[in-house]
Amino acid sequence: MTPYTDLAREKGILTWDALKSYIAALPYGRTSNPKDALSVLQDGRGTCSGKHAYLACYALENAIPHVRLMVSLFKMSAESTPKIADVLTHFHLDYIPEAHCYLLENNVPGDYTRPGKFFNDFEKRILETHELDPEKAAEQKTALHKAYMKKWLSEMFLPYSFEEIWRIREACIASL
Repeated sequence: MTPYTDLAREKGILTWDALKSYIAALPYGRTSNPKDALSVLQDGRGTCSGKHAYLACYALENAIPHVRLMVSLFKMSAESTPKIADVLTHFHLDYIPEAHCYLLENNVPGDYTRPGKFFNDFEKRILETHELDPEKAAEQKTALHKAYMKKWLSEMFLPYSFEEIWRIREACIASL
């Protein structure tokens, strides 16, 4: 079975490079089923985790070598992401840890989240990086992100519970 390849072919996408371009051009947005990477092409949109999980699954199906799905936790600040400035200011935060997925292809980062989105936009603010299983990307990314946020909260002595800081993070994402 090759569901990722079959779905791409149904859309008229026949090459790896064409698929990467197609995925990057899809609108940014959560899919109807974030745990199923197939929903990216089915819904015609995706987040960084869904888009890159789809690409990584396609690469596995087609034995495209040296493609790895990665997630980095980084400092998302008003400087790096101006649209979240009001939220951070309101909660007296300089930054909030955010998780971002991308591919490493032959050890070169490739970010297909949206056109013009590049790994080097956040590379200097990375806190830690992990490899993900493409079939479990959504769950693994969320678990790593939440674990990091809990550790960060305890180290920073912030006046927020985990639930509150996660809601603040969601408000930042909504402002994008």
